[in-house]
Amino acid sequence: MRITGARPNVVVVTATRAELATLAAGARMALDLMHRDPTAPAGPRAALARTLCDYEAAIGRLTKGEV
Repeated sequence: MRITGARPNVVVVTATRAELATLAAGARMALDLMHRDPTAPAGPRAALARTLCDYEAAIGRLTKGEV
């Protein structure tokens, strides 16, 4: 895996599908735990949910050959 800075607040990640899938699986596990924890902060939980939704959409486009 390689991470480089593109511009302020933007990075470019070069990863294998397996590496990216592993990160997504960890994020899904974290989100599941956050949903079960009544004290989990709503802001980060919503941000993680949006990020996973964006990831799934991007993977879907890649699978369909749209990117």
